[in-house]
Amino acid sequence: MKKFILFTAAAVMAGSALAQNEQIHIFRNDKNFSSVKASEIENITYKGGATGFSKMQINRADGSVTNIDMSVIDSCHMTVTGLPEVHVSLVDYPNLTDLMKDSYHTKEFIYKAIVRMDGNGMYDDLPEQEVEFRGRGNSTWNMPKTPYRFKMAKKTSVCGMEKAKTFALIANYIDCTLMRNAVALWTANYLEMPYSNHCVPVKVYLNGHYKGGYMMTEKIGIGGGSVDIDENSGMLFEIDSNYDEDFKYKYTWQSGYSSYHLPVMVKDPDITEIVASLGITADEYWSKWRNDFTKFADAVTSRKSTESLSDVLDLESAVNYFIVNGLANNHELEHPKSFYIHKESLEGVYKLGPVWDFDWSFTYDGDSYNGEQASPTKVLVSKNGDAGGYAFLKCLFANEEFRAMFKAKWDLFVKEGYPMLKEYMEDYADLIEPSAKENGLLWTGDTSVSWSKTISTWEFRKNFSTLKKWIDDRVNYMSNHRNYGLYE
Repeated sequence: MKKFILFTAAAVMAGSALAQNEQIHIFRNDKNFSSVKASEIENITYKGGATGFSKMQINRADGSVTNIDMSVIDSCHMTVTGLPEVHVSLVDYPNLTDLMKDSYHTKEFIYKAIVRMDGNGMYDDLPEQEVEFRGRGNSTWNMPKTPYRFKMAKKTSVCGMEKAKTFALIANYIDCTLMRNAVALWTANYLEMPYSNHCVPVKVYLNGHYKGGYMMTEKIGIGGGSVDIDENSGMLFEIDSNYDEDFKYKYTWQSGYSSYHLPVMVKDPDITEIVASLGITADEYWSKWRNDFTKFADAVTSRKSTESLSDVLDLESAVNYFIVNGLANNHELEHPKSFYIHKESLEGVYKLGPVWDFDWSFTYDGDSYNGEQASPTKVLVSKNGDAGGYAFLKCLFANEEFRAMFKAKWDLFVKEGYPMLKEYMEDYADLIEPSAKENGLLWTGDTSVSWSKTISTWEFRKNFSTLKKWIDDRVNYMSNHRNYGLYE
């Protein structure tokens, strides 16, 4: 069987060696992996004696040769395209293998860089151009596998996404499948949530050094590539315990004998840049929005569960938001972190979203992670974390109008959307498996640091099977839980 698979792969390769993007992936059992572009291959031959072949020899057009023992080869796979490859060259720091991380070289430090992308038959190439390159993330910035961000001189469509200047490269370091974010974002797009991010798996190289499998996506913010509203009249809020934006306040309310607060920040726009054309000061503009958000939050926390919230909140956006986060059992909301709410103007109602940040979700439980997975049968929020996220969300989840709408849409998703999600997951897994194997060789896993414990993506199929089983169990749990798995 092995010889037949090898013969078939070699025959296909020989017949398509002139194609620019086809690749052969050699799956091995010796903790190694070989992936070669067809355009780089001169020919493939086999070495051995009378007893049979002992080595596969890949002869490249540049004269280099790779020999692989036949005994370590499990199978060979041909793909008609490869994942896009993002190549970054730091102009002033050509010898760095990664971005510097110290008190001066923070994630905000901007490097002048040259970026190009080989679409590899999946997307159009991105021509070489000068960009501003920097790190990104909060806790993920301090993880071994660095997340990145780059800003171009003009708005450009990259990998089929809407034109924008800035795109993010998500590292997914603690994700042993490299697809938790992809599953959540597919669900958001299936539910037709406005301004949902898209997910494109890519391979990243920095100064010629392979950095692993990443996910390219839009940068969250007001603009055509993300939340497409007018920055002169709209607002994107972030509820986040990091509490690190310029314009922020703590919304406070009383429930019984307890006092709670939410850390509310302006994510976008930059108020100081837009107020000049409005004829008021930044503080005056911020005061209007702060008062408006307080009225919205007061309605959520003070109204009876039988009273409607539809005059202050787009309930369908809230239902969709918590279908996605409930399915993922997104632990970030307990802090809370990366919880976005937007409004097109001071008129109208608030809308939840876009959804964001699913590293710490699905099977992952960093609090107890040592190879075991998070339970799929725990409620989405059960404690207040760093602030009052649980207390605030419990008020919303108890609202009868929200509950009725959630049940109807969840049941429909389980019937119609979930089978489509499972098909998408299978296709996505086939697409990224070679990259996941390569990524697992570079990032071998680490359980020594509590907030970034992870296992390698090398055992991708095993990890993927675990994820599929977990999601099945999660769907069953939410469908049968009295509060749909959102809270007790």
